[in-house]
Amino acid sequence: MQQNRWERLAPLTGVVSVAIIVAVFAIGGNTPEGEDGAAKVQAFYIKHHDKHAALAFILAIAVPFLLFFASSLRSDLRRAGGTGQLANAAFAGGVLAAVGFGILASVHLALAESAAHARTIGTTQTLNVLDSNDFIPAVAGIALLVFAAGASAIRHGGLPKWLGWVGIVIGVVAFTPAGFFAFLAGGLWVLIVSLLLTRARSAARPAVP
Repeated sequence: MQQNRWERLAPLTGVVSVAIIVAVFAIGGNTPEGEDGAAKVQAFYIKHHDKHAALAFILAIAVPFLLFFASSLRSDLRRAGGTGQLANAAFAGGVLAAVGFGILASVHLALAESAAHARTIGTTQTLNVLDSNDFIPAVAGIALLVFAAGASAIRHGGLPKWLGWVGIVIGVVAFTPAGFFAFLAGGLWVLIVSLLLTRARSAARPAVP
């Protein structure tokens, strides 16, 4: 049945979202820092306008996939037992992360467009400072998603306990000076969970000929 196939494959939306996000940041490469001069920022985004405008739109595509993953994860965690509060908190983290990536995409698109069309370079420089410091919602969202899901897994199951403990560590470290590395580890955690949930659903729901 088509519905059963979708249910089995739904957790793979986490893999898609992480793949898109990693690709966007890898292709985007080094961009001007927040403290760089206005002229340098303007020149960079005039030269690379098309590339960075396109990357902003591509990053936005990751948002619905991330939301579908968070919804799938909540469903499996709630099914494992408990009151569902931790599963709901994990879902809330996924929503916050999705909003954060939406902000990242929107600000970056505005920055690229500003460099190409703004009459003053001051606007572009302001947007560049914002672009360098608008990561907090995305990082906080991923941290909450991973931490709450990890705590739920430890208390009620749904995921291996070792993965739950890893999630708690990542969630805590995300709010320390090593937060960038925790953010990267959070992406890897989402990949692993996506694959584990997909395998578990496939085992529980055999394909219908």
